Amino acid sequence: MKSQENKVVNFIENNVSLFLIISIPFGLLFPYFVFLKNYITYLLMIVLFVTFLKMDIMEIVHHIKRPMLLLYIEGMSLIAAPIIVYFVLTLLKFDYIVVAALVLLAAAPAGVASSAMTDLTSGDTSLNVVIIFVSHLIAPFAIPFLFFILFKKYIKLDYLNVLITMAKLILIPLAAALLSKQFFKEKLNLIKERSSLLTIIPVFLISLTVISINAPFIKSNPFQVVKYLLIVYPEYFFFMVFGFVIVFWLSLKEKIAVSNSKTFANVSIAMVLAFEFLDPKAALIVALAQLPWPTMLVPVNIMLKFIRKKTLENQYL
Repeated sequence: MKSQENKVVNFIENNVSLFLIISIPFGLLFPYFVFLKNYITYLLMIVLFVTFLKMDIMEIVHHIKRPMLLLYIEGMSLIAAPIIVYFVLTLLKFDYIVVAALVLLAAAPAGVASSAMTDLTSGDTSLNVVIIFVSHLIAPFAIPFLFFILFKKYIKLDYLNVLITMAKLILIPLAAALLSKQFFKEKLNLIKERSSLLTIIPVFLISLTVISINAPFIKSNPFQVVKYLLIVYPEYFFFMVFGFVIVFWLSLKEKIAVSNSKTFANVSIAMVLAFEFLDPKAALIVALAQLPWPTMLVPVNIMLKFIRKKTLENQYL
């Protein structure tokens, strides 16, 4: 029986992408999981708690001591990427609605769940966590600046609320992990052994919740959903590659952390701003941008497999 359980657990841990993709049809067939919407914050806190348990606090301190690198990464991610998206879409003659929606997505800070994706893809999780926090400090200023410069549109962000939310999401799991390491060291072995599974489950539930929330619209407007997804997916691929290219000199683990911080961005903040300040259709595009999120682990893993294979080949040359 124990052997059978281990086989199931190992299968899930070795097929994370497949497991997350299953959340899409599952959420469409059983949209009752929308009730989990009120618990997404706690699911993210669980993900970070498990992540911090495996992490040495000095790893975070090491990255904090590299302020110029962090500012460069955030400048490229939160300023340069949205500007590139704006000019490319403008040259391609996309209308304002699409351009505004995709620029807002490009300007979104790193998503907290990107730490889970970085962990599952063997990236530098400590760097990713630092990027998440710093990006949420900068984004409230960068997003209004970008929209005023590019669209002459004023967007107001609740800076204090963003900071309080990020402090709650990151500092509480960090403190809990540090205390657990101090007082429950021997009892944490099981959690560490199954850390991948304990990360996958909350991420799966988050994905399931997102699909469940959007299920009614998806079922009623399948063609419109496909149309908008065909617009959004190329931007996700751009994020994935862009994150690697801008830090070409760093180690592979650090590149993964930067790439994932951009690919798995905080779409929730973008969605709230879109509904409040943009056209309803632009808000819809941003809302539907949540759907590709669980599937992006597939191309990320394909790209990493290719890079690792090339690295090994070069070593033997």
